[in-house]
Amino acid sequence: MDSRYGLVVATAKRARQINEYTATLGLNESLGIPGPQVHTRSQHPLTIAIEELRAGKLKVGFREPGREAGESSDEGAPGHRSEEEDQGAA
Repeated sequence: MDSRYGLVVATAKRARQINEYTATLGLNESLGIPGPQVHTRSQHPLTIAIEELRAGKLKVGFREPGREAGESSDEGAPGHRSEEEDQGAA
């Protein structure tokens, strides 16, 4: 990633995830948040997140504006039907 701001934001988000993970350890419920991905002596979430980034355990990138993480980019591709086409076919 070329942007320092992007690295700071990504590391801060991961630190929040690690903090949520440690907060739920004793609650017997899983939020689907992965725990720390590196072995470290530090217990500080931000330090752990930075070490994960250094070790290459975090994938950091940009999403296109207006596109959610799970959306595919096949709109307009052959075989893709819009909502209007689906409603007209029914």
